Amino acid sequence: MARGRKANTVQVQCERCGRKFLQNGLATHQRSCARLMQAAAGGNLLVLPATDVPGYVEPGREGSGRDSGEPYRDMAALQEEHADPPPSVNERRGPLEVVFGYSNGFEGQHADASTAVNSDANAAGVNADAATDENAGAAAPSSALKLPSFRPPTLRNAPKLVQDDFLTVHHPHAQRPPTIQRFEEFDRRAPDVEPSKLPKTPWDPFRSRADFEFAQFTQDTSLNQKEINRLLDIIDGVANGKGAISFRTYRDVKNAWDAASYRAPAYTPKTLTVRYKTEDRMYEMHSRDPFEWAITLVKDPLLAPHFVWHSQRLYKYTGKEWERFVDEPSTADRWWDVDSALPEGGSALCYILYADKTRLSSFGTQKGYPIMARLANLSSHIRNGDGHGGGQIIGFLPLVEDENEEKKKGFTNHKRIVWHAAFEVLLEKVKAYGTTGYSCHCGDDIIRILYPVILMLVADYEEQAVMALIRGPNGLMPCPSCEVPAEEQKNLAVEPQHPTRDYQRIQEIVEDESLTKGAMESLLKPLGLRAIKNVFWEMPHCNVYRALSWDRLHAYHGGLFSDHLFAEFQSILGVLGRPAVTQVNRQFDGIPRWSDLNHFSEVAAVNFTDGTKYEDISKVIVPASYNVFPRKACPRGYALLKCLRCYIVLDVLSGLDVHTASTLDMYTKGLVKFSNSVKEYEQEYDLKNWNFPKDHTHQHVKDDVVEKGVTKNYNGKLFERMHGSVKEIYSQQTNFKNVDVQIAEIEHRRMVAQGIRAHLDFLDKVEQKPQEETRNAVRLRSEFFRFSHIQLGSLETHTFTDVEQSHLGDTAFHRFRLRLQEYLNESYSTSRWLKLRSEDEIVVSRYIQVDYESRVTWKLSIDYLRCNPSFHGRPRFDYVIYKVDDGLIGFAQLRLVFVCEFEGTRYPIAHIDDFGVVEHRRRIDTDLGLCRVRRNEGSRFIPATSIIRGALLAEAFTVDGQTGRDKFVIDTVDGDMYLRLGEDVPIWRT
Repeated sequence: MARGRKANTVQVQCERCGRKFLQNGLATHQRSCARLMQAAAGGNLLVLPATDVPGYVEPGREGSGRDSGEPYRDMAALQEEHADPPPSVNERRGPLEVVFGYSNGFEGQHADASTAVNSDANAAGVNADAATDENAGAAAPSSALKLPSFRPPTLRNAPKLVQDDFLTVHHPHAQRPPTIQRFEEFDRRAPDVEPSKLPKTPWDPFRSRADFEFAQFTQDTSLNQKEINRLLDIIDGVANGKGAISFRTYRDVKNAWDAASYRAPAYTPKTLTVRYKTEDRMYEMHSRDPFEWAITLVKDPLLAPHFVWHSQRLYKYTGKEWERFVDEPSTADRWWDVDSALPEGGSALCYILYADKTRLSSFGTQKGYPIMARLANLSSHIRNGDGHGGGQIIGFLPLVEDENEEKKKGFTNHKRIVWHAAFEVLLEKVKAYGTTGYSCHCGDDIIRILYPVILMLVADYEEQAVMALIRGPNGLMPCPSCEVPAEEQKNLAVEPQHPTRDYQRIQEIVEDESLTKGAMESLLKPLGLRAIKNVFWEMPHCNVYRALSWDRLHAYHGGLFSDHLFAEFQSILGVLGRPAVTQVNRQFDGIPRWSDLNHFSEVAAVNFTDGTKYEDISKVIVPASYNVFPRKACPRGYALLKCLRCYIVLDVLSGLDVHTASTLDMYTKGLVKFSNSVKEYEQEYDLKNWNFPKDHTHQHVKDDVVEKGVTKNYNGKLFERMHGSVKEIYSQQTNFKNVDVQIAEIEHRRMVAQGIRAHLDFLDKVEQKPQEETRNAVRLRSEFFRFSHIQLGSLETHTFTDVEQSHLGDTAFHRFRLRLQEYLNESYSTSRWLKLRSEDEIVVSRYIQVDYESRVTWKLSIDYLRCNPSFHGRPRFDYVIYKVDDGLIGFAQLRLVFVCEFEGTRYPIAHIDDFGVVEHRRRIDTDLGLCRVRRNEGSRFIPATSIIRGALLAEAFTVDGQTGRDKFVIDTVDGDMYLRLGEDVPIWRT
């Protein structure tokens, strides 16, 4: 067993500033250092002390940071991008030329020809063979994937690289028997009260009746803290003469909304006439024009900086070759292909569309069918948000229901015809301008020719079947995107084994008037298709089968896991009986709390409608139950755990915010492992049929990422949460009649309000006067307890006597003061021997914020850790990954985090129980991907700055549910943890 894994701790000196840095971070610093010196020469540099210089290595600390919610936050505050400093323009030998070893057609067919991109003016005519120099990238990464567009480019003239009856049962203490009453008999009215017995000021302890009525109003209307503060600010502003409210009645308010309606395209009713059998049926839909909606956003100067008008490809240099990575849709291949197909000077206006029925009422009697849209041109933090520029409901599809006709093939087809007819009306302008283009004066004062494009279609499988006009799960080819036979859905491979559907071929068959119904049926049935015209065939630059996108929420969390893997898990527990159920529930309850992870005390017989809960269960299900299914005693359960481990790895990898060829390679290899684990499970239990769509569709994840960016761009969760606002409007602001009209009116107001609010907030921010004293006070407090990449909070002052007395009986705190004294004198250079007294004080921190660089996005990430004996009524002492003194990476549980001061220097210290990696892996650990560590004897002190990030460790229970010194590091808690441990502890990937 080893305490940790070796880390690169070699330090080298910067030739410019003379400071020492980690060898693998020297290039990082050099770029920063060059810029700092250039800024200094120009008089624009704020000179920082040595410990504040980005990348500077303090003793015992080499850390980084996480995306704090800000989009594309630069790591410059902690670490510059890994690259050497570029030379000046004069040092270059000519314009930089990038040469790709392939070409892109619109349909994404990559040939072996060369395409050259000139940095000055897209100069053509560059020969790939001639485009070589000493800084050229390697020809191709080592990958089993067919990713031609991920091949590293070569460079020329390059600088140096760098989610009705009533029963009354009374309590026994009441000594009253239970009663059953008819509805008309049930009466709970209490006897009248004598008024004189009531207090004269019933609003006590509120200061006044007005205070009470305001508080009651906020309670009755379910206002949250932010909304209450906002209302109070308005009232306070009026009282202080900052403005006046002219409203007297609701009619005044409504009239004002009506007057402001011009700020966003309104919903309009449209009537569809669709023939069914021998009658024409009329359907009404309410929608706003998606093109006009988009143009409203495009023309907004506030959003203009966040629009992306052309595709791009991004690469990160590995030191040997350029590695392409994708995140936003504009960085993926589909947009690139669309750009290539547009006329010169045209810009794609890219839509992400979603449609799905939802229950508006609690009992499901009232339904809605909203259509939602987002603009892929906007950056993800705007596009995926709920505010101005975020997703909007652009219409409501007609609900086609007839109990007398349900389940008839003709009526099923009729519903799909209505669906596509409605979309044809909705997308009328999108279709027209997608061909001709639209000249638009954009918010940045630039006139562009915009071509609207349906880039992505997002929906659950049932809705995708409608979009693609396939016959659903019982069809001969049930996949919306490809031609996989129904009996082969469970077979997964690195690359798709079946061709993508050919929309041109299908369109020709459906529109061939020479074919009889029988002949057409014979051609389409084997393909699992319906003989209905697809609206998306008419949309320019849209291949519906490529636009359909894999939905992680419905395919994984609310599909493959919840309906299949977890259902099998619960089924096996049911067979094993109550002891197993009790043990699993107890072990789930024993999983430590973790930020953004739901905690479960029971899972054996629960069902949720929230996919996020299933996601969280899956993250910990293997370490929380592995001992309940021994390999020999319960082979079916053991085989299922292997499936679950493979699944959760796929889930983590599919959810990465940035993908490279390497991570896609991990994912596709994981598909094969999952497919093999399912086959092993079938050998133990053959009553489960694994040929279903959601066991197949993740075969297309790799292609979707390559073509449309990472899966968060088309995750149904982004749209599902918008159903909440529709349900809220229905339940609180409608009279439950003609609900589509009323919901549309309120939704329109919301969009208008979002735009106005965004502008007000921006102006307020610009005009806000700095509160220097408050800012300085906050800054000083923050700096005082900020040490490198960690910040300490929830502070308390204690003497050493306090600490030792409060931990009597805890061997980890035996001789705490004296051991700390020895540690400080041995670890830090002081002018004299440090001696700690019992009455000396330390500042104890119960909250630790740790910044680190994400291995996924390379941006700042933040972990919020607790070291608190009573956090929300229970002890919470989090676990961390840290750098051990001798350069090893270790794991630890925080026991106490504090700051002690000596000779004017503050020392942030962590008192820990540390754990080492168990080098000898058991078979169960290898089979189930368990990351076992073992607690070392005794506690120790480490510099708090040596903490890299937080970690989630769970008890390694024995077969009878007992605990010992071993724990499991849950490597699937997030993407960074999975990649980090794979790199730093490679034995855990064997």
